[in-house]
Amino acid sequence: MDAPIPAALVDNGLLEQRPSPRSHLRDRSIDPSARVALTRRRQGLLPSGRSPRLRRRALLRGSRTVALVLTFGLAIAACGDFTATSQPYTVQPSLTAAEVTPVVPQQLPASTTPGSSPPSSATPNSTSPPATTPPADPCAPTDPIVVAACLAAPWGLAPLPDGISALVGERTTGRILKVVSGSKPVLVTTVGGINAKGDGGLLGIAISPSYSEDGLIYAYVTTATDNRVIRIAPGEKPKAILTGIPRATTGNGGAIAFTADSVLYVGTGNLGSAKPAAATSLAGKLLRIDEFGKPAVGNPKPTSPIFSAGFNQVTGLCRLPTGAMAALDHRTAADVLLPAKSGKDFTTLRSGDAVWTWKTGDGGAADCATSSGLLINSSLGKQQLTGIAMSATGSFSGSTRVLLAKTYGRLLTVQSGAKNAVWLTTSNKDGKGKPVAADDRVLLIPDVSSSGGDGPD
Repeated sequence: MDAPIPAALVDNGLLEQRPSPRSHLRDRSIDPSARVALTRRRQGLLPSGRSPRLRRRALLRGSRTVALVLTFGLAIAACGDFTATSQPYTVQPSLTAAEVTPVVPQQLPASTTPGSSPPSSATPNSTSPPATTPPADPCAPTDPIVVAACLAAPWGLAPLPDGISALVGERTTGRILKVVSGSKPVLVTTVGGINAKGDGGLLGIAISPSYSEDGLIYAYVTTATDNRVIRIAPGEKPKAILTGIPRATTGNGGAIAFTADSVLYVGTGNLGSAKPAAATSLAGKLLRIDEFGKPAVGNPKPTSPIFSAGFNQVTGLCRLPTGAMAALDHRTAADVLLPAKSGKDFTTLRSGDAVWTWKTGDGGAADCATSSGLLINSSLGKQQLTGIAMSATGSFSGSTRVLLAKTYGRLLTVQSGAKNAVWLTTSNKDGKGKPVAADDRVLLIPDVSSSGGDGPD
């Protein structure tokens, strides 16, 4: 069957409308005799006038002509615009896939982090501010003198036998930390049940003379009911070995120190009272006990830990070059270093009683130590560490040397270490200093014999 010619071609005048081969069958005006003859010819009753071969060729040419006309008509129809108004130009679809340019991911610069702004494309002449590096962590000290930073009221301090580390106690938290230069503090233990009101809390700490073998730590602590001395064995809960020392908001004392023969001296306070404590009270005294908390052999009374009396506020104990123990006691007009003498009452000082005196107007003394032939003291008010030469017989010579001045703020605890080293703590967050982000800190002067220079008398 021949395909019909699209109407669009005729409507646009591209092709002349021709009658369909069968249109004569639908034309009622054709002569009836012609219709009969045509019907008989299609039924094979009349000769067609053409041979079968010629008819096939004619049919083939007709089919090709119709196909060509249809293809041409479809192309014209596809490109034609039959709307009344002109349309914007659009790209005709392609029969082949469009070439795709791959997008290569760009690696971010090493300094770019998630959430940060992308790198600037400004030219070198741009006025954009240069990138800044993040500030250093104040709790990770880079100063070689600073061993540990960002501590809470470090009070007790005990250098360890290895010569490079120490134990430090935080007065207000009860934590005892092991500190060593270049490393983060390590928690050793936390003393519970302390009362840190006023000047109380976890105060002095000391290690056993045989610490390398037994690992025992001793501490002076303030509780809700008393001041006491506790012993801490590795892996065990703290054990109270001496209780019943009176407590108050101020004047709690708290210094402790061992001698080489395992005798522990304990300095207590007079609870802020101007009146001396009773003779039998443990307040305002220098106590002397053994490592189990019992009265040491040689005490004035074998059943009492009291060794001497008449003290006001003992915050430091240091062993003198002579081998004797001395207590740093705070008085109204001065801070005095008093020797440990059996049965002695220091309520009223007499000439020659004090080993050394630091006037309050000169900054006083917060703690004491001896190292490299020097009697050393720390000062809160003057923010300095000073020392004076002291011989093995107890005589002094030369003038006071300033070993460290106004570099780390208020200096509190001082302890001598191995090879002329001196350890210190700062107290800048006690409400009287000007703390920085790194406070409070533990300091280490490797060799105090080469520090500082001559200072005022």
